[in-house]
Amino acid sequence: MRNAICFFMFCFASNVSAAELNWAQTLEWVKQTLPQSTELDFNKKSIKFDGCHQRDYQLTFHQKFGEDISLDTQVGYLKGELNWGAHNQKTTTRQWAILPRYRLNHRISLGLGYIRQMDTNLETSQGTDIQLPASNQWLFSSRFMLDSQQQYVEVAVSKALWQANDATQSWFGEERTDKHINIVYVANF
Repeated sequence: MRNAICFFMFCFASNVSAAELNWAQTLEWVKQTLPQSTELDFNKKSIKFDGCHQRDYQLTFHQKFGEDISLDTQVGYLKGELNWGAHNQKTTTRQWAILPRYRLNHRISLGLGYIRQMDTNLETSQGTDIQLPASNQWLFSSRFMLDSQQQYVEVAVSKALWQANDATQSWFGEERTDKHINIVYVANF
């Protein structure tokens, strides 16, 4: 299993184009090597219109450990391009997340997770190459199942911290913090 996850992490971390790989066949091969209780999914989202093209790739992994404990992980890569005459820009970012979850009873579960977003790269047509600071985010999640297993409400409290890596960045080593409370309703059909 470790080799399969490392393979996907390598693909996201390198300059391999997703179009060059047959993701469906590769994903099926990896799924066959994992236990049946493992859920592995690859999502590719793309939007394209005149002057804009954005691609978002997400590999998600869900594993149950007994009845009450589960582990969710995610590796993602985002690439965007804006082409507006003299004001072209490209951006890329990568992130990974891990969220262990404990089920208190059949309706309530709690999770404590960590999300790491690597340095975001922003290139402009004016020759500027900007490395935005990486972020570390801690997340506490409470999930409340509704009448059906297909519907739930999730309340999450998170705190993200950005810190520049060196003095050449505009933040001069200062930290920035962002705190959120999110309430989400999810219904799967």
